[in-house]
Amino acid sequence: MFRNYFRTAIRFIKRNKAFAGINALGLSIALAASFIILLYVINELSYNHMHKNRKHVYRVVNYYEDFKMTMSGTPYVLASTLKEEFPQVEKAVRARRILGFRIKLKDDLIDLPGAVATDSEVFDIFTLPLVYGPSHENLLEDRNSIVLSQSISQRLFPGQDPVGKEITGMVDNEEHLFVVRGVFRDIPQNSTFIAQCLVNSKWTLEPINKTFKISNAESDWTMDFWTTWVRLSGNSDPAAINGQFKAFETKHISEDPHKLYSLQTLSDVYLRSENVANSGIQGSLKNIRLFSGIAFLIIIVATINYIILSTAVSTGRSKEIGIRKTFGAGNKTIRDQILSESVALSMTVLPVSLIFAWFSMPYAGRLFQTRLNIINANIPLYICAYLVLAIVIGLASGIYASGYLSRLRVIDVLKNTNISGKSRYFFRSVLIVAELIIFCTFVSAAMIIRSQYRFAVNKDPGYFNRDILLVDLGRDFKGYSSFINSLRTSPNVILAGGTMASLPMQGSMSSMYPHFQEKEKLVNVEGMAIDFGFLGTMGIKLTEGRDFSPDFGSDLTQSCILNETAVRALGIVDPVGKKLGSYTIIGIAKDFNLHSIHKGIPPISVAMTDRYIQQVAVHYRKGTLSAVLPFIESEWKKAAPDRPFSYTTIEDLTKDIYSSERNLTSIVSIFGLFTLVIAAFGLFGLTLYVSRSRTREIGVKKVFGSSGKRIIASFLKENLILVTVAAVLSIPVTLYFMNGWLKNFAYRISISWWIFVTTFLLAAIVVLITVFFHSYKASRTDPVIALKYE
Repeated sequence: MFRNYFRTAIRFIKRNKAFAGINALGLSIALAASFIILLYVINELSYNHMHKNRKHVYRVVNYYEDFKMTMSGTPYVLASTLKEEFPQVEKAVRARRILGFRIKLKDDLIDLPGAVATDSEVFDIFTLPLVYGPSHENLLEDRNSIVLSQSISQRLFPGQDPVGKEITGMVDNEEHLFVVRGVFRDIPQNSTFIAQCLVNSKWTLEPINKTFKISNAESDWTMDFWTTWVRLSGNSDPAAINGQFKAFETKHISEDPHKLYSLQTLSDVYLRSENVANSGIQGSLKNIRLFSGIAFLIIIVATINYIILSTAVSTGRSKEIGIRKTFGAGNKTIRDQILSESVALSMTVLPVSLIFAWFSMPYAGRLFQTRLNIINANIPLYICAYLVLAIVIGLASGIYASGYLSRLRVIDVLKNTNISGKSRYFFRSVLIVAELIIFCTFVSAAMIIRSQYRFAVNKDPGYFNRDILLVDLGRDFKGYSSFINSLRTSPNVILAGGTMASLPMQGSMSSMYPHFQEKEKLVNVEGMAIDFGFLGTMGIKLTEGRDFSPDFGSDLTQSCILNETAVRALGIVDPVGKKLGSYTIIGIAKDFNLHSIHKGIPPISVAMTDRYIQQVAVHYRKGTLSAVLPFIESEWKKAAPDRPFSYTTIEDLTKDIYSSERNLTSIVSIFGLFTLVIAAFGLFGLTLYVSRSRTREIGVKKVFGSSGKRIIASFLKENLILVTVAAVLSIPVTLYFMNGWLKNFAYRISISWWIFVTTFLLAAIVVLITVFFHSYKASRTDPVIALKYE
């Protein structure tokens, strides 16, 4: 039966090539766009699914009560203590990346940014199958043990089993000998735990001891620099463990620890960590909902398109259905047949849509800010999802036409009473308006997002956002003083200054200080660590006091500068000369945006450092970048010949910070274009069939003296009314969603009226051009031929 339906459907498609062709184009675009979004959504939702024990694996997160902030960092000692004191904890490890880890390959050094220091039980927590190695037990017990990923092993030892072989690794710029204990299969990209190689966790202790001038990082409960992963027994209740953490912290930290541990399931780590600082790789449920909504709207437009065209072409099918009913066909048979035609068309364009989607994936990946790769483990999901989507679109598209046509009565068909009328015209008009509302909403939203992006990039942040070059030093840069002094000798360099993190900052450092008037009240003050000259280099103005100066020896360790917001938040009167903790306030800086404009200006305390300088800001004369850059690079090679030269301009950094807004503009614009193209196809086809059905009417009008221009004008007027209605109805929809989106910014634009006028004009131009083609053709019809029509 289904085979007969399908054959009949194919014959119908062949007979109605114009109808099928226009629908096929619309469905192809809709399916291709939906497939790309579906690929993104499946990949995002499948994160960490390759780990067999994921239901029992948890990350310990750390809530700081004073700062009202959750962090992923925990102390080194936590993992072993949890395993000792909680019987529900079967396995526990600490993990931390080793910055600057490199491996020697002959005379070259291979950078491994994915080097992770952890413990042997990591193989019991995460699914890391071994390619080489006797057993995963105790693989990292020896300090000099290393376990390589398969790709790194193949690069170092092509086609060999490297177990037992020695390699030289660089840790903190010092050479150490490592012994390969195993090789694990490359971790899939949809895992939050990613590593190129694994080494013993003790390698992370010495850098912390050195940085903070301590000797007990392995037992210090305040050093929250490791991620702690645990695997619970099968019948454990994580809520019960969370309830015991308060007593646990009181026992090991203090009577009032000001922080609270809790467990976060592995399934939530990727998509539900937006409020966890320093969480590492993470996705966005907002993006999943946003892109899924866009795909749904495109599918709706394609479905509406099919309904419009199928009701338009039904005029020519009524006699066919009447004849089939005369010969005994029932309503169900007719309905199933028309549904099968719709599904057949959807399935026919499926391969074409997949080809479109495949070639669009690299560009779409850049827009979505992720790699849109085909993940082997997800292939069955892709196939099922794509087939289901194609069938659902086919069924949804054909359900109205099948219901309407199957209910036609033979007597009505012969009398020609059901094939036309105001109700069907009104229904098609409503559908066209719905398509245009979606298009207008997309266009208005894209313009609003772009306006906000341009506002963010061009807004005065309170410091120079042009002609600043930022040079990355990295950790433990030995030649800093000589390097920055050499930069200042260039006539094209106005000023240069070092900083721990450049502006706008993407991380944060906070401290709590008591309010000067209300002593029991604590104020969260964000910190900046800089060197002499940085404020001047960035153009940050002082309203009171002075800048840091080498002439004052105490500035390096005992002085700070507050911004105006900090003075107000702390309730300080005449702040210069007052003490803030161990610091003396020497100046007040005019307010500036420490972070992006997503956040307001916080209270800021700026202090000096000579140990944590990791970037140098260089203010150069306008138009001299091409001369300044080679000079800086030559001085870099003198100061650090063994380090790569890495830099960015403040313009590029600012654009990168707002890249999600820029990409969202492109995404909404592109999908708005898809919507317009699909709607235009439908309108084009509808105008074709309407002009044909009104051929006799046009002939009569021409006989009674109507000109071709008036006939064209009547077509254009009808469609212009539809565009106007759609543009007006799209305004409250756009305002509702975009006002909600703009609330993500502390500084935002106001939505201007010209956006909606521009949207209306654009929609009107496209619709009128689309309609004009067939209306012009219809207006040229010979009245004699027209009166013979039908």
